[in-house]
Amino acid sequence: MNMNTDERLERLTEKHEALAESLQLLTADVQSLAQSVKEHDRILRGHADLIGDLARIASVHERRIERLEGRQG
Repeated sequence: MNMNTDERLERLTEKHEALAESLQLLTADVQSLAQSVKEHDRILRGHADLIGDLARIASVHERRIERLEGRQG
C-alpha cells in the first residue's frame, strides 16, 4: 500500500497523540505511586518509633525485675 505524505503525517500524528496520552497516564500512575510510598514511609517510621518505645519499656521492666530478684535473693 502506497501512502501519500498527508496520510503518513496523519498516521504519525495519531501515533504521537496516543504516545502523549500514554505518557500522561504513566505520569499520573508514577505520581500516585510516589504518594503511596510517602504514606507507607510515614507509617513505617511511626511503627519504628513505637518499637523503640516498646524496647525502652522492656528494658526498664527488665532492670526492675533484676533489682527485685536481687533483693529477694
